[in-house]
Order: sequence, then C-alpha cells, then structure tokens
Amino acid sequence: MRKFLKVTAIVGLALLVAAPAMALDFKFGAEYRVRFYSNLNGSQATLGNDEGTTSQRGVQVRIRPRFDVSDDNGNITATLRLEIGDIEWGNGGGAHGVANGGGNGNVGGHNSARVGNGSGGSLGVDGVNVETKWAYVDFATPWGVPLRWRAGLQPWYESKGILVDDDAAGVRAYGKAGIASYEVGWYRANGGPCTSTPPAGAAGACATTNTTDNNFDFYEAKVGLAAAKWLNPTLYYIYGYNAATNTTSNTNVYYQTKPATSQFLGAAVTGDFGFLRYDLDFVVGSQNGGNSGNYTAGGGAGDGRQLTKGWMADAGVHIPVGPLLFHVVGSYATGDKQNGGSSEAMPWISPSWNGAGGLYEIIGSGGTFDQVDVTQDYPAGLWMLGFGAEYRPVKALWLRAMYGYAGFVSKRSNCAYNNGSVVGSCYGPVYQGKGYTAPTVVGGVVTAGGEGGMAGEATLGHEISLRADYDLWTNFKVQGAAGWLLVPTGSTVQEYVLQLLYNF
Repeated sequence: MRKFLKVTAIVGLALLVAAPAMALDFKFGAEYRVRFYSNLNGSQATLGNDEGTTSQRGVQVRIRPRFDVSDDNGNITATLRLEIGDIEWGNGGGAHGVANGGGNGNVGGHNSARVGNGSGGSLGVDGVNVETKWAYVDFATPWGVPLRWRAGLQPWYESKGILVDDDAAGVRAYGKAGIASYEVGWYRANGGPCTSTPPAGAAGACATTNTTDNNFDFYEAKVGLAAAKWLNPTLYYIYGYNAATNTTSNTNVYYQTKPATSQFLGAAVTGDFGFLRYDLDFVVGSQNGGNSGNYTAGGGAGDGRQLTKGWMADAGVHIPVGPLLFHVVGSYATGDKQNGGSSEAMPWISPSWNGAGGLYEIIGSGGTFDQVDVTQDYPAGLWMLGFGAEYRPVKALWLRAMYGYAGFVSKRSNCAYNNGSVVGSCYGPVYQGKGYTAPTVVGGVVTAGGEGGMAGEATLGHEISLRADYDLWTNFKVQGAAGWLLVPTGSTVQEYVLQLLYNF
C-alpha cells in the first residue's frame, strides 16, 4: 500500500506540473467618504429666496467597495462595485425600538422605519441600503484581435458630462491600434412602463415586461486619434430609439404610438503645447419629444411630439506658471426661444455638467462634492465665462479658486419667463427667484404672470468658489470647499463642505 501511494503521489505531481497554471488575481479597493455640508438659499425653485424653508444641511456617509478578479494575463476581468449610502445621519433605518428602551416610529421617538436607500442613520444604524453600482465582465477578443468587450452594469461618460455621466446596462467593444482608438456600444436606458407599484415611502423595484418591444436604447460609435501631444481629436455619434412611451390607449395620438428617436454628433479635442494645455467639446443633437420622448408643445395630447434640437460648445485653456496653473474657460448652450414649433434648447441624455470646463462647485451639477443641485445638471440656455487658478505650495496641499459668470442666452431660455404663449411650450430649465409671480392661465394660455424674480433676467449669477485638498495620510484626504453664487434677485446662495475621503 505504501508503494502504491508513493507511485500515485508521483503521478499526481507530474500531472500537476504538466497542467497549465490557472492563476487568478484578486484586487480589492474602496472609497470611504464622510461629508459635512451646509447649503443656504440654494433650492433651484426658490433660488436666493430661502426664508428658512429649503436650505439643506447635514452629514452623509458613502462607501463604495470594489472587487476585481482576473486571470494572470488579463484576458478576462470581472468587476463588482457596490454603494452603501448616501446615509444621512439621523435618517430612518435604525434597529433601535421600544424593546431597546427607546421610541418607535418618528412621532415622539426615534425613527426606526427601515425604508431603503440612504436609510440606517437613526439610532441603531442598521439600514437596507446596499446598491449595485457596477457589475460587468471585461474580456479580450481571441486570435490577437485588438478589441475588448465589456458587458453588464458600467459607467457611461461623454463630453465633460454635457450629454451623459451615469451608469448604464449595456455592452461595448473598444480597442486601440497604433494611434487610433475605437469603440461601439449599446446601452439600455429604460425597459418600458412599470408593471408593478413600489411600496409606499420606499425605494422599490420597477418591473417591466419583456414580452413587448417597448425599450429605450442608445447606440454609440466613437473614434479617436492620438496624433500628437498637442492634438488628440475624438469624434462620436449616438443614436437613441425610444419605444418606452408606446401605448395602445389612443392610436390617434402620434407620440403614444410611434417610437421617438434622438441623434447626437460630438467632437472633442485636447492638446498640450507645454506652455499651454487646451480642451474643446462641441455637441449638436436633436430629440423627438425631448429627453423622455413625450414632450408636446402646449401640453395638448393631440398636438403630437415636438422636436428639440440645439448645440453646445465648452472650451478652456490652462497655463502653467511655476507652481500655479491658470484656467480660462467658457461655454455656450442654445435655449428655447419660445416662438412656437420646435424647441431650440440643447438636448441631453443623463448629464452631470459642472460649469464651464467642469471646474465649478455650484453652477451645474454641484461640482466635485455634488451634495445639492442648486442649478440644473444640463446647461441648456446658459452661456458662461470664467477664470481661476490652482496652486500646490507643498506636495500634500492643493488649492483652487474660481470665478464664473453665467447668463441666459435670452430671457426666454429661462422657462420661468412666459411670453403669453400656450402653457408648457418652453423646454428647458426653470429659475423663478425671489419676487416671482406665477402665471395665470385661461383656456390653456397664460394671460398674466410668469414674470418677476429671475424671469426675464439676463443673469443666472456670479460664482466664487474655493477648494482645498490636504493629504493627511496615504490615500486619505481632508477636503473643503466654500462657494457663493450672487444671484440677480434675492439672497446670495452659499455652500460649505468638509469631506473626509479614504480612497484606495
């Protein structure tokens, strides 16, 4: 028996040596964030007119753990990124209750209702708030073809967030050969109307049906060239096919029975001359029925879908001078002229634009910290000019100061203003401000109001923002920001943030 086991062990060892190695590489990373914030006079609907009712302040926790596994040569990688948060301190979700010696519910006691996203900040802190952010496989094409494939839940970003900066379910193929890079992708934004009702007061699932072709899909093709250090152009095209608004409830209404389409053509170029860096993004697009496919001028069900079409440019130059980096940036996006027919507002998909050059903390999507959206994520109807500088006095400390002026391309591009047209005939952002008078509507037509406050103003505001990051320990930053938006009517919008960020 001893000889037999010895021979078996030798044969087994020989087979293991002869077999190909099946090594796997596991990686773990995460982003831990604790954010203290205060925002005054910053609600978009009442910009500069808080009166103690809409200012937001609090503390949030967000954790994004990431798990990657790949084979030893990188041919296949699987990624899972989760998100816990943003958990607002004091929000419902705590396990604390009467049995633990405290109140139950949120009337005269602690809030122990476990209600979904962002819960878990009450006493007891247990919450139901783990979300899936990314979940995809990324693999190489065999036979040496320079092309990789990524399928699953993944990030989708274009043009400084002007069009899209979000996560999406889809498939894309991408690669590089020589100086050329290329990519094609398909993303499913929506699977049609909900067939279920989420629980009241909770974040519930919205189930859709797979037996009907009523999806909202985007298809993208992109090519780029690394022609030189000073010239890196990119060109892309996106086509959207929106059948999610289809219904058979009224076959005589066009927008309820025909899919809506959208098209975007974008170009971007970046370069570095050494003494100067630059970037330029240009996007032109059209959407049949607006972003959701069911926009009708005047709001009449029988009027049919209305076309929205427009363009945007965003550019900047960045000049290093010793330890300083100076920025000069600008942007322009078309807005609705409220002259009947099609809207001229720059269309969008799912944007997160942070002001001209993406360098601002208030104007746009809320900047780096993004805790409160003071203005809209999309730039339709705004033009902007600004400048600022970055400074790193020591390796651990980074500072930035920015000034920016944002105005409306015309008074009608602010949809709070109404020139007596049919209600609902303006497509784009709405800024009312202090002193605004709501419209009076008779027979579907505005007869008075839609004026005062910010309606009819040329200016959105002047932003002054300060930002500081300090590397306290390896991969651990203490970050701070202060911003002020001086609006034409009402009180100055103020924003203050202190953030602890551990990212590895």
